[in-house]
Amino acid sequence: MLARHDAILNLAALLSRAPGADFEAVGEGLLAPSDDTLEALTLRLEGPLSWHLAVRGTGDDDFLLEGSVSGTAVQECGRCLTEVATEVGASFIFPTLYRPGVEELTLMEDRDDNEDVLVFGKPAVDFTALLSQLFAVEQPITVLCREDCKGLSLDGVNLNDHPEHVEAAPPASKPSPFAALEDLDL
Repeated sequence: MLARHDAILNLAALLSRAPGADFEAVGEGLLAPSDDTLEALTLRLEGPLSWHLAVRGTGDDDFLLEGSVSGTAVQECGRCLTEVATEVGASFIFPTLYRPGVEELTLMEDRDDNEDVLVFGKPAVDFTALLSQLFAVEQPITVLCREDCKGLSLDGVNLNDHPEHVEAAPPASKPSPFAALEDLDL
């Protein structure tokens, strides 16, 4: 399967269904977000994102979107700054509304119950931005290249590659004037 720069799902059959008919629109594929999207989300990828979406009717213009997105993000190790490939995945469910005239998929807060609702206004819905944002949000804040990462020396040398480059211990300093308060019981 080839990676695409968009994740478009055509909901025309779902929108034209008979009232009460049980029907869903399903799509999946590989998504390679544009460089602009990746830059805006400060996201680097090792390959395309894998996605799956299912939209089901729950009322006249009410739908339920269920989906997942996964892939490999490239982040810097929090200690030594080497690149680390990190598997990331997100599953989601959103109530979704059809409102003719809405140009692109929009996330809004429902005033009645303060729940996030997706709104779309055309049969062909591009989920690229939503999938990219949900993937970006799931990235860990910090990663390590390995559990025992030694980090960088003060002059920027990766101590994992050059363990002999450990700086000498700082010279012994005079005791802290607050050391006398150490045993103070409050």
